[in-house]
Amino acid sequence: MDESLQKVLADVAAESAAQNRDRGVHDFPDGSGRASEHTGPSERACADAAASGGPAWRHILEGKFCAGLAKSDPARLRKELVQTAAVAVQWIQALDRRQTGGAGPEKLVRDRIPEIVLRSGRTPTTRIAAREEHATLLRAKLIEEVTEYTTDADPDELADVLEVLHALAAVHGLTPADLEHRRAAKAAERGGFNRGIVLRLPAPENG
Repeated sequence: MDESLQKVLADVAAESAAQNRDRGVHDFPDGSGRASEHTGPSERACADAAASGGPAWRHILEGKFCAGLAKSDPARLRKELVQTAAVAVQWIQALDRRQTGGAGPEKLVRDRIPEIVLRSGRTPTTRIAAREEHATLLRAKLIEEVTEYTTDADPDELADVLEVLHALAAVHGLTPADLEHRRAAKAAERGGFNRGIVLRLPAPENG
């Protein structure tokens, strides 16, 4: 997974969590299953845009979203919504690329990587991320490292996860010892995750 995608997904995950905190988790009815009144105009807008040099992100996103509104089967609706979300993510990535002036892809790396690149005879091009961007990149890096562990189940990947957690803790002014103290306190109060206990949660509210 490339770094720009990790960054966007981290932002999306953070926003989703914030909305759940603010509004609670709800299970609204789908409200789909019939052609949207916007489907026709959206399709015509895409066709007109294509004829004049190519559609804009807006047209692509509208087309995918309106196609989803016409689906009543949950599996087909889910597929369309995933495609809609993917288009929205790609649009955000395009916006991010514009902010960097169309420069090549970037990646947050360990502190000694530039030194290692120099020793290999190459010259690295680097910059130092500002504090807020650094935190965002670390959240994206955490997703990357966790994904690598869940994909490969390699215990070595857990060391990478821990390194990113220590860096994120530092962003919040916490040392590894501070973080361990907080972990131990929660474990003493609530226990760990070692026994494999699965709690069945209440169903989300309707409406």
